[in-house]
Amino acid sequence: MLDAFGAAFPLAELHCVVPRTKSPLQELFGPLGPLTPETFFRLRFGAGPLRRSAGAVLNQLSGHRLAGTFTALRSLFRFAKRRRLVFADPTRRLHVGRAPTRALLPMTDAQILAVEHVAVTPAQRLVVALVAVHAARARAIRELTLDDVDLAGRRITLGGHSQRLSEFVHHALLAWLQHRRRTWPHTPNRHVLVSTVTATGTAPVSDYYLSWHLLLRGVQLEQVRGDRVLQEALAVRADPLHLAAVFHLSSATAIAYADIARSLLERPIEATPAPPEASAPSPLDH
Repeated sequence: MLDAFGAAFPLAELHCVVPRTKSPLQELFGPLGPLTPETFFRLRFGAGPLRRSAGAVLNQLSGHRLAGTFTALRSLFRFAKRRRLVFADPTRRLHVGRAPTRALLPMTDAQILAVEHVAVTPAQRLVVALVAVHAARARAIRELTLDDVDLAGRRITLGGHSQRLSEFVHHALLAWLQHRRRTWPHTPNRHVLVSTVTATGTAPVSDYYLSWHLLLRGVQLEQVRGDRVLQEALAVRADPLHLAAVFHLSSATAIAYADIARSLLERPIEATPAPPEASAPSPLDH
């Protein structure tokens, strides 16, 4: 039955919808039940019964998993219908609402300590320093070249924007460059970050390089970056123009960070009800 279904939905086409999936048929349709002749008939000709099956599966999920599963199913059936592989789209009348927004809060001392424990190699410390101080994006870090760094003038260009090189990043950068020179003294690669794979060429390191060194070890760079921007927003009393200028954010993103900072300033997380005889000091006053 799987072979027959694979003939109706060519694997090459399914891989266009869900790349890098080892078994697209089983992963995509597995939640809807085994690929029996009845299931195949419903996929090919009928939407009603399959819509109820999909609805039952979606009802068991919540949050981002619900939104992701629904988006995958809807994209798949729209693709199949355009290619006339099915006659009806069972997800057409299904609705799950918007994905929940992730609450952005300042990192706790425990989270910061966990990052410090993971970032121990020169490469890890440099990447974390660039994100924690300059709020650099992963792509800007990967594409950073030696020409973008002016150690004598204490300047660095990230994502096309020149800015002052902080003392902390300066030390991390020197430590990495010394390690880089000892490990690959004759590399032609002009990128600051190089690896065993890229040292013999000129290409930047891949996304997986950062994932292997940090994300897979529990360090989420986007969380660190968000914390940096949020801390700046708290320091400047939620000024979106300042955030947009310092971190080169879009107006919508700068306003979003400012709104979060304003809510935290009005109701600090650590605030506790004041006793009747005295008012409790705000932790943001220290």
